[in-house]
Amino acid sequence: MKTVSSACTFAGNGLDRASEKRSEAGFLEERLADPKSVILPLWRGDPLVAGGRAAFLAIEARRELPDSAPFVFLGMLKEAAHFAVDLSAAAPSADGAPFAELGEYMPLRQAGGELPHDDLAIIGQARWLFEWHRRHGHCAVCGAMTSIADGGAKRVCPSCESEHFPRTDPVAIVLAIHDGACLLGRGPHFPPGFLSALAGFIEPCETPEECAARELKEEAGVTLDDVRYQFSQPWPFPSSLMMGFIAKAEARELTLDKKEIEEARWVEREDVKALLAGESRHGIFLPPRFTIARRLIERWAED
Repeated sequence: MKTVSSACTFAGNGLDRASEKRSEAGFLEERLADPKSVILPLWRGDPLVAGGRAAFLAIEARRELPDSAPFVFLGMLKEAAHFAVDLSAAAPSADGAPFAELGEYMPLRQAGGELPHDDLAIIGQARWLFEWHRRHGHCAVCGAMTSIADGGAKRVCPSCESEHFPRTDPVAIVLAIHDGACLLGRGPHFPPGFLSALAGFIEPCETPEECAARELKEEAGVTLDDVRYQFSQPWPFPSSLMMGFIAKAEARELTLDKKEIEEARWVEREDVKALLAGESRHGIFLPPRFTIARRLIERWAED
């Protein structure tokens, strides 16, 4: 039997995040001055790519950037500190974004299908952090402006001294199955025929399994049984943790919430296998391979 790996894109970050060191006095300053350190440039959330890999620049490239360009510390790989810089606020040169002459700024969703797994995990971490900092500049306690601390690992309020840490939005994504078929659907914002597993954000005081069952009942009118966890995926669009499940449905009757689900259908296993092999069936398009939805579909179809 063929086995599908549980490792998902954006997971498996090989960096040592050095959480016990990044708050030490002088640690980050020493790394920024170390010629072994490298920088990952991001432009509006997308990575600089050259030669089919993420372009990690020498730390000296920092001198070409304005002081206002935010930096975050990502971690250590052997003796090399890895930083990322958000160039979005930097004034573009006549040729485009800074360092564009060294490669191309590839949209991250495109990069997800082209770059190596280890590069994508680091890029995902960087984009996640920058998106969080961009959205959380004010203190949630008193409303004052906060500042980056510990290399981007937190924000600190100078007014009330509250500390704020990067958030993760948990999502349950579930592939419902029934007698050799799986349920696939799409929201109104996806094109016709582009079908995927159904998902929803976990609500307060709710387990991921409870969320999976609730979402399928609310969105498709399907009652689930035997909800089983498979694997998870960090999803930096902007800050979700996707927890994947496969669950048995009691029946195939559908009652769609049209605000959430525009189209849904039960797809037989033989059709799913054909779609995974690149064949065309019933006008259906599956999610790209770097998504957890695709991995859930593959795991079910090949099991």
